[in-house]
Amino acid sequence: MQRRMTLFLMLLALPLSGCVTAAVVGGTAAGSAAFDERTIGTQTDDVAIGTSINTRLMAEKDMPSRWVSVQVIDGVVYLTGYLPTREHVERAVYIARHVNGVREVRADELKVGEPAALAIVSDSWITTKIKSALLADPVVSGFSIHVETVDGKVYLTGIVGNRKHRQRAVDIARSTAGVTAVIDLMQARQK
Repeated sequence: MQRRMTLFLMLLALPLSGCVTAAVVGGTAAGSAAFDERTIGTQTDDVAIGTSINTRLMAEKDMPSRWVSVQVIDGVVYLTGYLPTREHVERAVYIARHVNGVREVRADELKVGEPAALAIVSDSWITTKIKSALLADPVVSGFSIHVETVDGKVYLTGIVGNRKHRQRAVDIARSTAGVTAVIDLMQARQK
């Protein structure tokens, strides 16, 4: 069963760009509410906020939002990926800030430029390997952690049960081939 899940996730992520991969894998996590440390109401609110931001970015004229990943945890929005100009980045942040329910927008990792095609495939592969390892791990629940990779840099977001789970997720990401850095944006419910 574990091999089938790993193969399924790898096949699913390969042809997809960063933001679509995040939506699919993140959607899997959101659909597994029993493993998420957030309340059902908070999860629902976060999904609604993320959907609203993605919809507004896609509707924005001259906004190549396909390279932007939106992750929302407890009303905090994380924007990662690429946009062509500083003005695009500022506009994306403005759009995200003005969605109802957003408490904070973190866009430090939203880069100016355009990703190389090979980097997108490599990043998707790294994300898939980490997500598969998290799902198979007996210590930490891969369903409660969102994984996003940009230029080999891995961003881990989500809410986990305790510091042990948080550290385990970071260790799994760091030990994955191709990872250049791990940015831990997770929250632990218990010390």
